Amino acid sequence: MTGVLPPSLRGLDANLPRVLSVRGARQLGMSPDAVAHAVHAFGWQRLVRGYLLTGPGPPSRADWINVGLELATPTGAISGWDAVRIAGLGEPEPPRREVLILARAGEHRLMGGVRIRPTRRPYRTWTLPGEHPDLPYAEVVHTARAIADTGLQYRRFRPVRALVTGAIQRRACTIDDLIGELESGPRNGSGWLRRALADALDGAKSIAEAEALDVLRHSPVPEFEANVPIITSSGVLIAEADCLWRELRAVEEIDSRSYHFSEGDWDATRAKHRRLGRHGVAVSHHKPAEIRDDPARFAKEVEQWLRARAGELDIPYRPADDPLRRPATPGKPTPFVVPDLLA
Repeated sequence: MTGVLPPSLRGLDANLPRVLSVRGARQLGMSPDAVAHAVHAFGWQRLVRGYLLTGPGPPSRADWINVGLELATPTGAISGWDAVRIAGLGEPEPPRREVLILARAGEHRLMGGVRIRPTRRPYRTWTLPGEHPDLPYAEVVHTARAIADTGLQYRRFRPVRALVTGAIQRRACTIDDLIGELESGPRNGSGWLRRALADALDGAKSIAEAEALDVLRHSPVPEFEANVPIITSSGVLIAEADCLWRELRAVEEIDSRSYHFSEGDWDATRAKHRRLGRHGVAVSHHKPAEIRDDPARFAKEVEQWLRARAGELDIPYRPADDPLRRPATPGKPTPFVVPDLLA
């Protein structure tokens, strides 16, 4: 975005930036009186000491980012919610009003709508292209660091869980990247990020699955495993179960078109369910909204379904003795083997 050129600068070949330092204005030949006139007559604004917004209207987050990068030069980099949004992740509304800029030196400062936070923790960055409309050549921290910094800003669990599972599902970063940031970062305020990573390590690939697993872990259903590959005795992969009860040959699936990226993904999910049925595996389906709106009812329905399944197979129903203290199953799950279909 470009600013409003006063008459004294309209002969310039280059467009005037939206954020302009007072020093930069002087280099362009503007006296203090000329700057004051631009503020009065052309809607320029004084953002913080030494920096001007060269146009009317409230400053945007991009404007504050540019202020922060100028103040934190040469090591400043965008982090927090703005960095995860640049990566195509996160909720549409920020957890905090101010933008976050990391720096490798200097002092902690909160000025207007920008927070500059010096850190001794190393951080990797990448550079936005020069063609970016608001932030050309701006440095952005690696996605895992941006997620970790954003997680510290939230006071609710759900957006942190969505951020972690979304990043892993879209391969924006790895679980190991996030664990590294968690272990090297501050403990205060990291509880939601720690819990979201525990969900990811236990197999949840989406926020919908994570919510379902969380409810089931706190209900008296039998022991289960998440995201278990189901293969035939000849080694052919036929499905991956969202939630599996081996003894009961039962699978709980979380189904919603909103959690699939295309119509083809949805068709593939339905075909997966048909394959499981043909191989003697019972499948129960719930939508994310059912779990979120009434988790107690969801847990009760799964429990009743599993009890009925045990009756069908004529085997004992074995609920978890103490679901609140049940540890997550470590490591990758062992594939569940089903017989090959007869030709």
